Amino acid sequence: MASSGTTKLDFVTLDVFTDTRFLGNPLAVVFVPAAVRDRISQETKQRIAREFNLSETVFLHTLDHEPNTSVTTREIDIFTTETELPFAGHPTIGSAYLVLHHLGWTHVNTLQTKAGPIRIESPRGRQGDVRAAIPHAVHIHRQTLGSVLDSPSATAATTAAIRHGLSTDAEIRAAELAAPAVSIVRGMTFLLVRLPSLEHLARAAPVNRLDFDQLPDLLDRGEWHESFTARYYYVPQKQDDDGSVVVVASDNGGRRKFAMQTRMVELGFEDPATGSAACTLASYLTISEKAEKGAHFGITQGVEMGRRSEIAVDVVAQVDDSGAVKVKELYLGGTAVAVMSGSVSAASRQKVGDGRSLEVASRKSQIASKQQPHPTSRGTAQDIKMLCALSGEVPEEPVVSKKTGIVFEKRLILKYIEENGKEPGTDDELDPEDLLPVKTSRVVRPRPPNFTSLPSLLKAFQDEWDALVLDTYNTREQLSRTREELATALYQHDAAVRVIARLTRERDEAREALSTVTVAPSSVGAPNGDSMVVDNESLPEALVEHVHELQAQLMKGRKRRPVPKGWASAGEVTALQQVAYTDLTVSQASSLDTESEYAAIGGLDGKVDIYSTQENKVERSLDIGEPVTATAWTGSKVIVATSKGSVKVFDSGSETASFQVHAGAVTGLSVHPGGRILASVGVDKSFVFYDLESLEKVSRGYTDAALTACTFHPDGNLFGAGTQAGDIKIFKTETGEQAESYDLGSPVQTLVFSENGYWFAAAGKGQSTTALFDLRKSGPAALVKELQTGDAQALAWDYSGQYLATAGSTGVTVQMYQKSAKAWSEPLRTSTPATALRWGAEAKSLVTVSKEGVVSVLGAKEEE
Repeated sequence: MASSGTTKLDFVTLDVFTDTRFLGNPLAVVFVPAAVRDRISQETKQRIAREFNLSETVFLHTLDHEPNTSVTTREIDIFTTETELPFAGHPTIGSAYLVLHHLGWTHVNTLQTKAGPIRIESPRGRQGDVRAAIPHAVHIHRQTLGSVLDSPSATAATTAAIRHGLSTDAEIRAAELAAPAVSIVRGMTFLLVRLPSLEHLARAAPVNRLDFDQLPDLLDRGEWHESFTARYYYVPQKQDDDGSVVVVASDNGGRRKFAMQTRMVELGFEDPATGSAACTLASYLTISEKAEKGAHFGITQGVEMGRRSEIAVDVVAQVDDSGAVKVKELYLGGTAVAVMSGSVSAASRQKVGDGRSLEVASRKSQIASKQQPHPTSRGTAQDIKMLCALSGEVPEEPVVSKKTGIVFEKRLILKYIEENGKEPGTDDELDPEDLLPVKTSRVVRPRPPNFTSLPSLLKAFQDEWDALVLDTYNTREQLSRTREELATALYQHDAAVRVIARLTRERDEAREALSTVTVAPSSVGAPNGDSMVVDNESLPEALVEHVHELQAQLMKGRKRRPVPKGWASAGEVTALQQVAYTDLTVSQASSLDTESEYAAIGGLDGKVDIYSTQENKVERSLDIGEPVTATAWTGSKVIVATSKGSVKVFDSGSETASFQVHAGAVTGLSVHPGGRILASVGVDKSFVFYDLESLEKVSRGYTDAALTACTFHPDGNLFGAGTQAGDIKIFKTETGEQAESYDLGSPVQTLVFSENGYWFAAAGKGQSTTALFDLRKSGPAALVKELQTGDAQALAWDYSGQYLATAGSTGVTVQMYQKSAKAWSEPLRTSTPATALRWGAEAKSLVTVSKEGVVSVLGAKEEE
């Protein structure tokens, strides 16, 4: 129980940014009930924080009748050992974990800090994690330490403060001088020091304190000038040779992901995890790296001191009218684990010298509470709890260093000076004249003993004890140095392993790229004869306007478009049967396209037959001279693609253009709904657009895998391409930029858009189903149906969007979608194999071709 004149406050300690006890950043959370809130002053909170001696201590103001579910906000105050902070990251995450998980107050969704309200939540699917929406007002200051030091107006005090506080390592010192000062909120600023490697990070030891109070010109004047300021060192875990930060990965939303390793070294100590500094670093890099769609940062801190911490920061960005990237939303994430609990007794305001007394009675320090002052030593050093910095005991003859203000036992410090000539824990020289005695009440001492009596033995034991204390202190110093050397060696080894792994990976990637690289001669050479296209190209402005105008027209006409009058009914489709067939001159038929009452059929023997569906005969043959892999027909133009990379255009039977753009086989052709733009894809991982009016190549784009099939959206604004890797990539027609990607699971064999504008069908090699995807969705949710069609080598959707025809080795099928019932049926299935097919007029016929070169027409059998 608390004695009279004291208030007992419960507390819990946690390790934050870790799920393992004794790692992460320690935090004390002291509960301040509403009934005693007025009795706990700011001075008392500061002294409690100093007693815990952690980087931060939180005071959580609770309400009457907790858990009080009617109020969703709890107020917290955050203190360091020296001052109160308006905001800090690891106290916020620790408090959020304590409230939501340890106490189970799931109704609480806001923590009120001096910097403003902070929304907190538990992300779904991540047990024990919490996330906080961090208040922010990011400001990058104009000055750096280097510019302040070089300024003509720099005073001697400013210059001395900077030079004294900088690292003794030349490379680290240069980085500190160039580091930007960035404020996350008013009153919280960090010097973001980027170091070249993890080896440098290991050497960034807290040797000297940089007194930012002596640097009035560092921070911008006005509302940003008064601020807590500290150094934050970081090393990107992946960066280019020129020093630019490299993205580790990108998610489906285009957000960039970064990985960092950091250290917070300031105020004479090292912080295991600094959430506010991590938020500051993430905000600054989002802005400086121009991550317009935001970024995710995985930050590791505290490795050097054996308290590894994992911090997550998510930044939502926006671009203002000037094109600059700004931070719109900022989220800090992590987890924590409770370590111990106890109570703090804040004594009443009893004067001791010029200060106040504070008694801490935690469950971990019951032994210390049993120490009582000697009844005859009232008013001596024992009363005010002075402890020798060497022995840790109350000194009999206390002295204090004029240089650091540290208290020592006189005989111990004199022996230490005699042996080392400097002050313990520093490299500063110390003389006996630098020691000031502390005046206390004296106790009468006996005469100096001689060595032939019992007191002489006690004196000998005392000398042995003094020697042991000094030896223990020296051993601890040596152990500390050894630990630092070991940390540096471990970092050097880790850095070497990382470099070896990176070089091995780059070597393997280079070998793979070298094994697949192809070089293609261009039909239109550059002036120097050896140009190489790297980035996706946009269409010319005239064609972009054509695409936009046609899209607006087609989209408007598609809305509520009825099934055309006289269109084939389900019964008519069911009744389709073979009404005509003939053998072609083409052998090994590979492709088919139709125009009006004619069909162009290409084969791997290098021929194309022009077949009349009305007359049931081949009216003309074209000799291509190369195996034909794809065929397209628009207006009077027949276009063929070959396995040798050629795209040839024939008009009225005569060759009018030939393009040799692809390196390797061309695998697909598609004509834009406007009939003016032609697209081709190939195994060289590129797609090419041509202008059929000027007969010129107009743009080119690249992917990361060989392309196997392609098709234009019925509105013309999108272009779909299937890959050998099993992905279906959707590109914007006018720019060639990738808009979406879908996973089919096997090499894409055929691909076609529905006339409804938002479905497309695709079939993969070796699959027995045809997959339907919804363009309005992303990821696995886009797959809306799998139709049991057998292996589909070709697909064709009719104009009404009702019927999807498939051709494969097991035969031809027609799948029908009934919009009223939102269900699929199969009105037709034949056993005649086919490699390609197209719908005839009004969906009342199908033209198919088999691999052996037999063309068939499925239609309504005329009654005799």
